[in-house]
Amino acid sequence: MTDTLNTTTTGGTADPAHHPTIAVLAAPDPTLRTVWHVQTDPNSATGRYSGAWIVGETPADGGGVPDSEPDPEEADTGTPETGSADPVTVLESLLRGTVVLPVGDTDPDAVDGADSRAGTTTLAEIHGAVERAADEIRSAAKKAHEAHPHLTVPRLPAVTLPDAGPDAGVAFHGEESARAAWCTAQAAGDLVEQWFAVESQRRSRVHLKETFGPEVRPLPLN
Repeated sequence: MTDTLNTTTTGGTADPAHHPTIAVLAAPDPTLRTVWHVQTDPNSATGRYSGAWIVGETPADGGGVPDSEPDPEEADTGTPETGSADPVTVLESLLRGTVVLPVGDTDPDAVDGADSRAGTTTLAEIHGAVERAADEIRSAAKKAHEAHPHLTVPRLPAVTLPDAGPDAGVAFHGEESARAAWCTAQAAGDLVEQWFAVESQRRSRVHLKETFGPEVRPLPLN
């Protein structure tokens, strides 16, 4: 059986080619795969979290799909019919073109269907990449200020690594097998918002817009 929750796709003026979807992937046992989609596009029509799926055989005691945040507003919390869809085919579709963020000791290379992904990252890699990008902005701002004292140096927000451990799942309500993926998705979404905050400050300075570009840049992933 393949259970799904909220199959809403990204729309509007989103640009997945430059702002790829992060697919949080957990393989809690040999028959289950849990996926949460986290959008990195500031123009995503679905909000930060655009879908959650449990793919494979659900436990005998039921429990259904995860029903906690993160879910996009007004998401369909039902379980659409999937017929006899092959779990590997479903997973391949869910991960196609995404950057997979594995949960715990999940190895994407060992998960059938995960080879459709565009890349792989971790929370630590994203955190480190955002920190380096913020430092690059600070360095450029400092040099500009030294050359032109009237140019102010923006105060960029500190970049922190969110907690994705068990304690982060207190608010979770749903199938227990999806808890770890939910915690990781929350942390990934937090890092996306931190990056947007950094970019907001950077884009508030004309000279930094000229240096790095006027638009919100893609989230650094590694």
